[in-house]
Amino acid sequence: MDKLFVCNVCGHIEFNHIPEKCPVCGASKVNFRENPDAIIPSEKEGKEKHVPVITVTAACGMIDDCRDIHIKIGSTTHPMQQDHWIVWIDIYVNNNYTSRYTMLPDSMQPAVSIHVKKSVTGKLTVVHFCNKHGRWIANAEL
Repeated sequence: MDKLFVCNVCGHIEFNHIPEKCPVCGASKVNFRENPDAIIPSEKEGKEKHVPVITVTAACGMIDDCRDIHIKIGSTTHPMQQDHWIVWIDIYVNNNYTSRYTMLPDSMQPAVSIHVKKSVTGKLTVVHFCNKHGRWIANAEL
């Protein structure tokens, strides 16, 4: 099992090590704390609206030499309301952070599509934060 380290400033998760500074907010490593309970287990009640659904395609619709990855929060779409929404979605490749997508409930749906180079292989991990129910995770093979 991976060790989980959480940035106390922005909520970013690092797997197995503490970075010198947070790749999301730039906070120094003293702001990270180990927290084995930082991610809600995928079998927990509410999983239908919280476990990310990841679809990896064979080709990209926009760029040569890449694949489209579609990420939707929940098999039943998570609400995006003023009092209950997905705040951010973080993407990792082989446990290395690559990007964060931040959203507000007024105009966004809880989904993103990304473009990954075809040469990239291994594990894609999606971690998201629900303002009411915490962080959830899902993985897919690239």
